[in-house]
Amino acid sequence: MNINVVAALEHRDRVTEIRFDYLRSPDLKGFSFRMLSPFSALTHLSLGSFDDGTLVLPDRFLGGSAPSLRHLLLENIAFVNLPKLLLSTTQLVTLRLYSVPILPYISPVTLATCLAVMPNLRQLEIELQRRFPLSDQPPLSARVILPSLTSLHFMGVSDYLEELLAQIDAPILQTLLVTFFDRDARTPQLLRFVNCAESLRPPIRAKVEFDVEMVLLKFMPSDSFELAIVCDDLAGQILSMARACRELLPLLAGVERLDLYCDSLLPSTEFMNPRHWLELFQPFINLQNLYISEKVWPQVAPALRGLTGKSAAEVLPQLRSLLFKLEELEQFGQVWESIESFIAARRLSGQPVAAQQCIALDFTEC
Repeated sequence: MNINVVAALEHRDRVTEIRFDYLRSPDLKGFSFRMLSPFSALTHLSLGSFDDGTLVLPDRFLGGSAPSLRHLLLENIAFVNLPKLLLSTTQLVTLRLYSVPILPYISPVTLATCLAVMPNLRQLEIELQRRFPLSDQPPLSARVILPSLTSLHFMGVSDYLEELLAQIDAPILQTLLVTFFDRDARTPQLLRFVNCAESLRPPIRAKVEFDVEMVLLKFMPSDSFELAIVCDDLAGQILSMARACRELLPLLAGVERLDLYCDSLLPSTEFMNPRHWLELFQPFINLQNLYISEKVWPQVAPALRGLTGKSAAEVLPQLRSLLFKLEELEQFGQVWESIESFIAARRLSGQPVAAQQCIALDFTEC
């Protein structure tokens, strides 16, 4: 243990910032036991355990009070008395809780109660371990208003976020980034929460991005809203995102352009039904322009090939343009045949669709 750090911790009325990031648990535990009394001037506190094993802070950490604290980050840290400490942090501006352990459990209602005393809170980031028990606490009698919150990042299961959002409102929220570990998320409170945020307006352009480990929905071009679902197979990604988009249908009803994009190898497509893509398209009822990138086209093509007659007109009824980059499709002869087949079917149905080449590399102008 660094003797200079130990000596500095003795000046409790003068220390304004403590940052112990990525320390071994024994070292961090040793420092924490020298922080059992209040630090009256402390404004910044960042504690992160490097080890896989969770560090447990002593019950009397900081004397249970940090009234001057403005920035708090805890990573891989267990602290039974965290709610008590948070109730004293009335000046908090940023709160980041990463890799929060299952025990001790901080329920969404308890967390909302703590947030109620933080009128200056601007950034809230919560990363939970994958499984949390359901809360049996009754909801708060009135929803907590967070008047200064502009950014909310959440990673965990949807039940936790839904219960938390049922307790809070953030009228000036500008950025919402959500990652779910569960594939069948129900999100009525997420929809309500977004609708109550004045800056998060319904998008006219959206992007669904496929990756090896997750699928991501973004509002474009501002990236003010992102919803990711952790899943490592393509069929699961498509169906999970289709469910999520159906849940958010009122928010996505005005989307006029959708980009389907992948920048890496797509996950396994074994046992995938091509009609899964049609379920993904279904919530975008007013879509006029559809861009599909190089690595995604071969997967979507079988679904388009199967659309003939009346069914061709029922899928994406407002669609007017299929956007693509010509150089991306030169190696996919069968893909182009599928595109031509779909275009021909739409023409016969009286709802023609044009194939339009993209030129801009970043897709912002195509």
